[in-house]
Amino acid sequence: MFSVLDLIRRRYETFTPVELKIADYILNHPGKVIEMTVQEISKESGTSDAAVIRFSKRLGLTGIKSLKIELTKELQELDSHPLSRNINLSKDKESMIFQKVFQNSLRALHSNETLVDRKELIEAAVLINKAERIVLFGTGECQFICLDFQNKLLEIHPSVYVVNDLTTLKLIVELMGKHSNVILVNEKNIIIDSLRHLDSSTNSTRDILPAHYYTLPESKKLDITKDMNELYDQLKHKDSDII
Repeated sequence: MFSVLDLIRRRYETFTPVELKIADYILNHPGKVIEMTVQEISKESGTSDAAVIRFSKRLGLTGIKSLKIELTKELQELDSHPLSRNINLSKDKESMIFQKVFQNSLRALHSNETLVDRKELIEAAVLINKAERIVLFGTGECQFICLDFQNKLLEIHPSVYVVNDLTTLKLIVELMGKHSNVILVNEKNIIIDSLRHLDSSTNSTRDILPAHYYTLPESKKLDITKDMNELYDQLKHKDSDII
């Protein structure tokens, strides 16, 4: 079953100060909210009518009427199935933990089915299938969802990257006249993207393509690899004279 209260709790940290006032009031007075008008909710939460309507749409619902309908269903379901959603590993028995996990999974599936637009989902799948590369962005707890999604996408797409709180990216600028380029690589020196894509047909020394390992350009006049590594080592030290 779709849960308005669970959805609010999951998204709580992403809300604006005004949305937090509305969220707090709904979480603390769900039984009252289903009997209140938009004007009454805005007055009690210290916000505005427009803010309440925007909040309901932020949850993926069509408006306050839809929010109240879903909230009524949820409260009725809780009355008929009062099993807590929270799992206590130290107190709950194995059978109780299994029942809660199963029930929570069903609720999550129903919640996703209610919120997801199937037409948009199909359009997204088509775009993913056509994409040359896919970059997933996730911060906080979302980074683990991105990593899981990355593993799934890698089964059908060769170039999928995750950028999160723990990601280190390097932007490399090569100033070489008409061969100049800007290249973005990850911590393993794997190319994510570049302004100019170069392969064996245009460059006999190296490939500059997504998912390829980045190598420094060759030079007959000086040892670029040595010089760049020495410069990088100096920049890493706090007491370096280089600014």
